[in-house]
Amino acid sequence: MKRLATGLLLAVTAVYIVARLFHEFAPWVGYVEATAEAAMVGALADWFAVTALFRHPLGLKIPHTAIIPNRKSQIAEQFGRFVQENFLSEQVISAKIRAMNLSQQVALWIVAPKNADAVAEQLTAGLAGAVRVMNDADIQRMIEQKVADKIRDTSFAPLIGELLTFLTSGRRQQEAMDAAVRIALNLLEDNDEQLREKVGTETPWWFPSSLDKAVYKKLVRSLSKTLYEMQMDIFHPMRIKLVTITDQFMEDLKHSQDIRNKEVSIKEDLLNQPALRDFTGTLWQDIKQALLHQSENPNAELKQTIQKSVIKFGESILEDPALANKIDGWADASARHLIRTYGHEVADLISGTIDNWDATATAERIELQIGRDLQFIRINGTVVGGLAGLTIHLIAELSSLADISLTDLWPL
Repeated sequence: MKRLATGLLLAVTAVYIVARLFHEFAPWVGYVEATAEAAMVGALADWFAVTALFRHPLGLKIPHTAIIPNRKSQIAEQFGRFVQENFLSEQVISAKIRAMNLSQQVALWIVAPKNADAVAEQLTAGLAGAVRVMNDADIQRMIEQKVADKIRDTSFAPLIGELLTFLTSGRRQQEAMDAAVRIALNLLEDNDEQLREKVGTETPWWFPSSLDKAVYKKLVRSLSKTLYEMQMDIFHPMRIKLVTITDQFMEDLKHSQDIRNKEVSIKEDLLNQPALRDFTGTLWQDIKQALLHQSENPNAELKQTIQKSVIKFGESILEDPALANKIDGWADASARHLIRTYGHEVADLISGTIDNWDATATAERIELQIGRDLQFIRINGTVVGGLAGLTIHLIAELSSLADISLTDLWPL
């Protein structure tokens, strides 16, 4: 297009020269000369204007030429400010988001099973990609440290004390005691032979077997009698004693510093156990392998669960206008926050990027983008100039033929 515009300039110049040489040849040559002369002037003027944007015409450093290279920094700053004020303003972005009705559009899209499946596919693939690039050793150390910190920071004794207090509060305490007594009686009945043998092994060898049996019967009967009495009488001294011991134990769990110190010691011993370290060490590998397996299996349960959740979420938005409005509000607020916080960063990025370009390269880039349209300006200038010259010459000739002047036609 640049060649066409330049060729047109050369063409009208050649026509002007020829017409100038032969202007007395025929009356109509004057019209051609006037048209070519004005077209040449228009073409030259527009060539100068277009060229002056990007470089010095003919290499002459005329003031106010090579505008883009010389004013690159100002142009960069103004362009960045223009983008920020007209495209990255809170009002523009907010109005656009509200007009989009974002929540409804997203909901209508994700309720389609095909789209929900695509979302699930991308999420599982994203998870799989994330776990692939993670450093296994770092993740394992982090898990081990987090588990250790959580165990150290959690006081289990008070929690156990509160749990036992809840489980034994009110009538549940007596019910628990009844259950314990029943279990003890059942153990006596179910392990009669084992207890008899145990008594026999604990007595001296020279004890006669009849005496062993007598000792066993006496022991078992006494214990059974006590247990039956405890079962029948909630105020039995032994039962009250056990309740008191249990209550005191629960209070100690909640408030005793000695138990707290023992708990700390137990937890440190636990953390030093190889089994716990092996567990935390393999936990990440198990999670990683599970995620990779789920991502590679098209019918994996994880994908199906995500797909169902996505569809359910979309249906909830469509069925609940309040939820949809809330989501739109969140999107609007988030966009406003991002624009308010980072809008100037985007403008600075644009300005800085343009400002860092080489001045000549910047002019060439801009000319490459809009040069075609600028060459049309040159072509139009040539055509319009020629038409203007022809019109003026025609008016002058008509005025001459009528033997009147322009002053007579348009009196002041």
